[in-house]
Amino acid sequence: MQILTHSAQFFDTLYVHASKMIKKLLKTLIQPKVSTYLDAKIWIQKILLEEKYRKINF
Repeated sequence: MQILTHSAQFFDTLYVHASKMIKKLLKTLIQPKVSTYLDAKIWIQKILLEEKYRKINF
């Protein structure tokens, strides 16, 4: 009977860890990346500054 008790605890722990891992995986897949947002923001600022302060080539 003691073997069944230990295996039940093992599978409960395994289930908890697996569910945490799946939740974390889903969050990373669904939520937008912060670095992508910052990268896009920098490019937009660069384009706007280039439009505002164009270099005059002679």
